[in-house]
Amino acid sequence: MTVKLIATDLDATFLNNLKGFDHKLYEEMVAKAKEVGATFVVATGNHPDKVAQYFNGVNQDYTLIANNGAEVVYQGEVVATYAIDKAAFEPVVKIMATISDKVEMGLVFTGTDKAYMLKSQAELGIGTKKAKTYFKSLTMIDDLSEIDEPILKMTVNIPNYEMPFIEQVQELKLPVHVTTSGYGAIDFVAPNVNKGVALTDIGKRMGIEPSEMAAFGDGLNDLEMLNLVGHPYIMPNADPQLFGRGFKEALADNSHDGVLKTILQKLL
Repeated sequence: MTVKLIATDLDATFLNNLKGFDHKLYEEMVAKAKEVGATFVVATGNHPDKVAQYFNGVNQDYTLIANNGAEVVYQGEVVATYAIDKAAFEPVVKIMATISDKVEMGLVFTGTDKAYMLKSQAELGIGTKKAKTYFKSLTMIDDLSEIDEPILKMTVNIPNYEMPFIEQVQELKLPVHVTTSGYGAIDFVAPNVNKGVALTDIGKRMGIEPSEMAAFGDGLNDLEMLNLVGHPYIMPNADPQLFGRGFKEALADNSHDGVLKTILQKLL
């Protein structure tokens, strides 16, 4: 079996529940991948700066799919970004107002440079506590008109209410693709944008066919990527909706470095 590219989600997939991983095992994987000419791709809903924080102190020579496919970083350069149509902003804010009692983290707009949150959204759930740990340069605004850069992703956290909320949004037929990574997190990106599309872009740039790719994921925002590749793996702790689709299962869950162990034992 020849695998030329290996992509992995981060949260609840590559990262353990403390947002870490076995550095020694990772460096072993990096060395082996370099030896056989395989490319390692991080495919995440996080923005690039947050990813860099997770990999602080270890090799960061990875290709990056950030913001659930809305940003592609190849050979250290941002080669593609996909902005959300502003027409989708206000309708989503209005839906949020109808379910305010269910919200843990209000709506955050991730731009190419910084992130924005309406002050009215900051009053929901646990306020800005969660948002400040995930989003760089979080800027509080009074009105959506204050957003002065392209928005790549919108994010909200609504534990135990993800699917009903997604259905509400889909009924409006807004110009967005909405998905969940599980654990209450819901992301909006531009239509036809997802990790699978971004991975296809990278494959074309590198001359790698989907059949020569492997991918690891745990949530529905990984589904398009898993369906694309020839060697798809899901975590033992994955969203129940990912089971029964013919995907292989990683050798261990995210708390026991299942991605790294599977790569080293099965793919390289």
